[in-house]
Amino acid sequence: MSKNKSLAKYILDASFSKLCSLLEWKSKLQGKFYYKIDTYYPSSQICSYCGQKDASLKDLSIREYKCQSCGRELDRDINASINILFEGLKLHYQN
Repeated sequence: MSKNKSLAKYILDASFSKLCSLLEWKSKLQGKFYYKIDTYYPSSQICSYCGQKDASLKDLSIREYKCQSCGRELDRDINASINILFEGLKLHYQN
């Protein structure tokens, strides 16, 4: 598998799909909610405090998020996780 990189990618995609389906099944079993966020949702480019989008942050080597509008500074992963939480809540209250 390590010699064939494209095969490894397909196996990883299939494994992730299986993980998502198991999480969905387990959440239904326990009476919880499961929502899929769009793959291309720009969670790390949006300020979780004021909502300003900064498209210049596509480079993943930038680990600190600094909003140009409100000046808020956060770790990029924490900012993205807050945005994913808010997007999940939006999906929950739309249904």
